[in-house]
Amino acid sequence: MTRYDDIVEALHDPGTFSSTPVVPELPSPWRERFDGRVPSRGTLIGLDNPDHDRLRASVNTFFVPRRLARYEPWIRDEAHRMIDGFVGDGEADLKTAFALPLPLKVIAHVVGLDAERSEWIGAALGFFLGPRDLYHSGTPEEKAERLLELHDYILQVMAERKRDRRDDLISHVWNEREAGLEMTDFEMLSMFPGLMLAGHETSSNLICTALLNLLPDQGRWEQAQRDDASRAEALEELFRFESAITGMKRLVTQDTVLGGVRLTAGEQVFLAYASGSRDAARFAHPDSLDLERTWAVPHLGFGQGVHACLGAPLARLLLRVELDVLHERLHDLRLAVSPPEVEHTVVSEGRGIVALPLRWTPEPVVRQEPSPTWQPAEREEPVTTQPIVETRAVVVTGRRALTEDVVELVLAADDGDALPAWEAGAHIDLELPDGALRQYSLCGRPSDRELRIAVLLEKAGRGGSRQVHDAVRIGDRLRIRGPRNHFRLRPASFALFVAGGIGITPLLPMIDELQRRGTDWRLLFLGRDRRRMPYLDELLDQYGHQVYAWPSAERGRYDLDDIWRRMPAGETAVYACGPEQLLAALEESARRNGTENRLVVERFAAQRVDHQPNRPVEVVLARRRRTVTIDADESILDGLNRVGANILSTCREGTCGTCEVRVLEGVPEHRDSVLSLEERLANASMMTCVSRCRGNRLVLDV
Repeated sequence: MTRYDDIVEALHDPGTFSSTPVVPELPSPWRERFDGRVPSRGTLIGLDNPDHDRLRASVNTFFVPRRLARYEPWIRDEAHRMIDGFVGDGEADLKTAFALPLPLKVIAHVVGLDAERSEWIGAALGFFLGPRDLYHSGTPEEKAERLLELHDYILQVMAERKRDRRDDLISHVWNEREAGLEMTDFEMLSMFPGLMLAGHETSSNLICTALLNLLPDQGRWEQAQRDDASRAEALEELFRFESAITGMKRLVTQDTVLGGVRLTAGEQVFLAYASGSRDAARFAHPDSLDLERTWAVPHLGFGQGVHACLGAPLARLLLRVELDVLHERLHDLRLAVSPPEVEHTVVSEGRGIVALPLRWTPEPVVRQEPSPTWQPAEREEPVTTQPIVETRAVVVTGRRALTEDVVELVLAADDGDALPAWEAGAHIDLELPDGALRQYSLCGRPSDRELRIAVLLEKAGRGGSRQVHDAVRIGDRLRIRGPRNHFRLRPASFALFVAGGIGITPLLPMIDELQRRGTDWRLLFLGRDRRRMPYLDELLDQYGHQVYAWPSAERGRYDLDDIWRRMPAGETAVYACGPEQLLAALEESARRNGTENRLVVERFAAQRVDHQPNRPVEVVLARRRRTVTIDADESILDGLNRVGANILSTCREGTCGTCEVRVLEGVPEHRDSVLSLEERLANASMMTCVSRCRGNRLVLDV
């Protein structure tokens, strides 16, 4: 399949077009020799659902571009260090001197392995390449033994990271498993070798083909090297023009028609990404390299859909740094042979260069400090990443029943020291005796030396609240993470708090804070039964007429539209926390009344299902001071790029994080699988390829 639209259709229909042919089964005698030690399907790209999505969820959130940005100084320093070794020679084969070893070092470091052992790691991974491994010596038997040793080494690091977490991918997967993701140790082992193989081989080919296409035209080379933004833009066109992946096989699982061709179950098709990226129906002058081409139509250099290249954000970061450092260090860089003399590897699913002889004007090595971390162009400005949150030991110093199904716990530092400072609206992660993590809002006073939470017994829950009610007692030692906060008070002359049952908990310190400031406020406390509304009697005793209780068993259903009719004029805000049914109804009421910008909600959990039907939404591009209406059948990503926003994308299914933008106003309806629970609840960013708006209007930092 060579046409863009046909390829995209197949990539977004993995049920009909299975990925099983991408990774062939190992033949004998290797299958038997590796049994139980080397996973037979050792990479995500050859897996179908449900296993694919389950396992990819363990790594998706790690590869979001703004999170990977923290590795840039390390990558840049390693690139300089590597060039130090040959810059004085004036010529080198860039493939073996730089393009192969640097990506391998980077991916080993990111995974969590010793980057100084990267050459050995590459030699072990060379087994999978068979005769295409041109750079490592040894018989197949010798390479097989190295591969077994590599898997044993990864298992050793996995065991170390289970006890001692670091800032690497292996630790990240352990965190995901600890948070509830189902995965065996053997499945976890399968994630890393395939990722490292694909990550270093394709990246090495991409930088070589990029240089081969740029260097013969020095004007084009300098155009790409104006600044980091121009390098990023040039790379996208280079990925389109000549990617390291020519395409992928798919197995047809049921009779179908694709591109007017009848396909029968059991047949295989080859999706020719390289051809699709040069489809004249989608790209103007497709066989010309245009460094100013817009990205309204995304190229297929990294694929699309659920199997879009997991490491694409890392490849973009690495190649941009490589271009920058090569331009800085190798003056008058040029090809040492004519372009037709450059030898390419045998074309299969991949395409690359055997060797890239380059020359430059040699200069003495002057070791420089790494450049400051790159700041993306305005359209890509990242959302501030939550800091790594420390785990602390606490002891239960108090416990009381607030209602028949709500219990309050008081937690103090196990070592007697003060607990971290926090602000009204914050919450903690509580690690329960069985290791499960649950989030609970803090309902005490920030000035206290202890933390206070209230836990509702949820009969339909996952068992966390049952543990608190049945097993946790005074004197027990637990662990917490946090506090963290995405439900802060805004400046306002008046605030209305709307609580639904246990949703009162984060509102209590907020009420206390406004009372201390002298800001006017009211509380609307909703619940079924007065006897099951925690803290109600205490609130009435302390604040009297400022608290308005509405037990539906006595008074019927509350008319939420009445909230907006009673709101005073001026700068006001409504803070709401409670069951999803209440919050969704309150958001709908705010939409009807045009008051979405006044409403701030705190959800108990991110909503991943039961999405609203698509409808038109108004999106404001804040940096451009432009408003665009996104149609119901159009993604926000496509709508923004339609007016020239040039937002990058890869998967277009909310799995890679490439199209993330900051949300300034409005509430996104998150449909991605990238943002963490914390980030979904904070509503500070969204993936524009799939996510929508819970209201009618969004203001984006674009």
